[in-house]
Amino acid sequence: MRKKPWAIWFLLLWFALCGSSLKANMVYPLKVFTSEGLYHDSPDLNLYIEVSNGGVNQVEFSFYNESSIDSSITQIYFDDDDGSLLGIADIEGLGVSFSQPAAPGNLPGAKLLDPAFETTSEFSIDADSPPPKNGINPGEWGVITFDLINNTTLEDVISGLNTNILRVGVHVIGLPDESSVSAISVSTPEPATVILLGTAGLWIFTRKKH
Repeated sequence: MRKKPWAIWFLLLWFALCGSSLKANMVYPLKVFTSEGLYHDSPDLNLYIEVSNGGVNQVEFSFYNESSIDSSITQIYFDDDDGSLLGIADIEGLGVSFSQPAAPGNLPGAKLLDPAFETTSEFSIDADSPPPKNGINPGEWGVITFDLINNTTLEDVISGLNTNILRVGVHVIGLPDESSVSAISVSTPEPATVILLGTAGLWIFTRKKH
């Protein structure tokens, strides 16, 4: 009996992902918080980071804006109490332009968080003028590559993010009501491979129903 095409594609995807599952990239949502330092759901804003190996002694933080409303990530900040990051080595992306450091020097409103967010010196970037255009808008992405402290690994960085010893914050402007918000990484990661498998499974389920 001839195998169905979707089954073959699923098997190929499965073997490809399993080969890298032990070093899976991790995805961290960026959650908006209020002026009182409380988190709240913002269904129209979909912001997240993918953390991955950037090469020898490097790690990459890839920022994505998949929001359904006008919005632009224009400042990015790192609070590295873990001490795993040495310094920013490179900034790149699609449709974006950033420079160091960010202004203001700390994530707006972040001192209201518990514990307070304190940006590590030189660990911030700011969208070049004009900010809304050069920030990360819906459908765009930006990547910050960090050099790591000697003997530090990607697993150490992920551990820091999971325990909130390392935190990442962004400031978002250009919202439909002309307001702005801040958002911060939360320690609820998902392996990127699991996300891909879930997408593949949904596609296969849909194919089987037709």
